[in-house]
Formats: sequence, C-alpha cells, structure tokens
Amino acid sequence: MVKMGAPMVELIKNYLPMDGLAMKTLFTVGALLPCVGIAILLKQIVAKALDFIPFFFGFTLAASLGINLVSATIIAAMFAYINYRIKMLSLAKSAPGGVVEFEEEEEEDI
Repeated sequence: MVKMGAPMVELIKNYLPMDGLAMKTLFTVGALLPCVGIAILLKQIVAKALDFIPFFFGFTLAASLGINLVSATIIAAMFAYINYRIKMLSLAKSAPGGVVEFEEEEEEDI
C-alpha cells in the first residue's frame, strides 16, 4: 500500500466492507498505536515510581489548560530550570567557601 500510494488505499477501501473483519482489525490496530507510543516513551523516561508524576502532570496540564504538548514542555522546561538553579544554590551554600566542585566523569567507549 505504501509503494502504490493513495489509489491503492482507495481500491482496498472500495473492495473491503467497512464492517468486515479486515477493516475492523485495521481500525483496532490503528487505535492502539498511540498507546504503544506512550508506552515506549514511558519505558525511556521512568526509572522509579516517582518519575510518573511529572509525566502525567504534563499531560494533565495540557488537557486542562487546552494547550498543546509543546507548550506544556516549554512550561516544564522553565520549572526544571528553576529547580536546577535552586539545587545549585543550595549546594553552593553547603559547600565550604561557597565553591562547588564537580568531578568530571569519563566517557565510556562503546
């Protein structure tokens, strides 16, 4: 279907009944694709149970404010930057002399 393009899709739509098993299967699989995408995203992001909170907060924010996910990501980036600055300030206060030294991690060769 991909190689032949839109005419092939129209031909299949015309010859297969919309209430038949083949079309119901295509619609069911097509409806599950967003779930697969979210599952792949969660697998990459979530390492512990608390990692679910910002993930679902972003979707809730997007749905309740009526904004798209890019806007929610920009808002989340601002909060992440504020959180980063607060953590760095607290580390600077707890370090002797107010200087924070970080050890450089060596890159692994893969």
